[in-house]
Amino acid sequence: MYLFTTKKGDTIANVARSTGTSEQEIYRLNGLESDKLTPGISLLVPGKPSTLVHHTVGPRETLTSIARLYGIPVTAVAGANALADNAQLERGQILFVPMPIKTKRQIEVNGYLIPSGTSSDATTIAESGELSYCTIFSYHVNDRGGIVPLPDQQALNAAKSHGISLLLSVTNFDGANFNTELAHTILASAALRNSVIAAIEDKLSTQGFSGVNIDFEHMQPSDRPLYNTFVTELRDRMHPQGYSVSIAMGPKTKDEPNAAWMGAFDYKTLGSVVDFIMLMTYEWGWVGGPPMAIAPINQVRAVLEYATSVIPAQKLLMGIPTYGYNWLIPDTPNNLATGISPLSAQNLAIEKGAAVRFDPMGASPMFHYWMGSQEHEIWFEDAKSIMAKFHLVYEMGLRGVSFWVLGQTFPQLWSLVTDSFTVKKL
Repeated sequence: MYLFTTKKGDTIANVARSTGTSEQEIYRLNGLESDKLTPGISLLVPGKPSTLVHHTVGPRETLTSIARLYGIPVTAVAGANALADNAQLERGQILFVPMPIKTKRQIEVNGYLIPSGTSSDATTIAESGELSYCTIFSYHVNDRGGIVPLPDQQALNAAKSHGISLLLSVTNFDGANFNTELAHTILASAALRNSVIAAIEDKLSTQGFSGVNIDFEHMQPSDRPLYNTFVTELRDRMHPQGYSVSIAMGPKTKDEPNAAWMGAFDYKTLGSVVDFIMLMTYEWGWVGGPPMAIAPINQVRAVLEYATSVIPAQKLLMGIPTYGYNWLIPDTPNNLATGISPLSAQNLAIEKGAAVRFDPMGASPMFHYWMGSQEHEIWFEDAKSIMAKFHLVYEMGLRGVSFWVLGQTFPQLWSLVTDSFTVKKL
């Protein structure tokens, strides 16, 4: 598919005419709720499969020369960047250029699901598009070496009916936080580690999971060797029975063993032990922090460059958020952001007539709007930011992508998954 970024005065009718498609198709692909548009909205339009590559305009470059360089029409470059076909470019200007996909890569796609225990779990899975794995989040360890069960039967049945392999997520979440002391209690005791592994083994064998995904977070840096031991012991028990072992890991750009939170993740050792890794390349913008992109591509790239220097790229699934955040402005430490789905963010911008600005360094969209006398700032993901991230999968030869979290309304995402890749079924 191609991308069309709206300009002032664009309507769905003229976008359809200029891209050679129908208004109905634009509505369908982009989940639009009205015939209105606002500047900066990223719309998918039918076309050849493509990703987006970051291009910095050099001396004397024009839209025509850039289009010729990438072997695409001028209208494709202009349309993706909200430019007129005859727009003049400035040296150093950042463009996102459609890069045609010559041969689709087969990748693995994971989606985390927080089960509700209701029929909505089945609906969420049915509406989530192509997945290799559905990771049920999360079975919590307790300080007795057990794992706390979840109401996940509806989710399990639905995933199996759609040919999706199931992964069991096991965390040190205590119901409120990722508990540092709870992780240490388990990791520091050989008996408790063995008990947790036995509980995992039992759940995998009785519920039809194909593997386990460990997501211990906020661990003490000094627990680094103990975590390596736990994951290795788990691997040694699971592999003879045909189960996969994967982990979720926080993002970092270098190895600092004593760093808070991330020091416990020994990328190189863990990468040699597990089958694959969900790399949590998101949450730079978070509910308690200042407004910013949730997964800025410059930060994501830096993490991936380090990760692929010590872990085979074919073991890495890049984490991608399926949500945005809405902050009150001015932001204060006491004002927590609220979550918003990409579709809701897109349609809210249109409803409020707010122009969407695409941050070129982070490759992320944002906008401001007012609710009465209160200003809001929203950062989210859209078709353009996702296409730019998908380019990294091709560029770096990654195993695939992992979405946090299923259930956020984002129709463009699932169209792009199947347009950009062949999804491997296990």
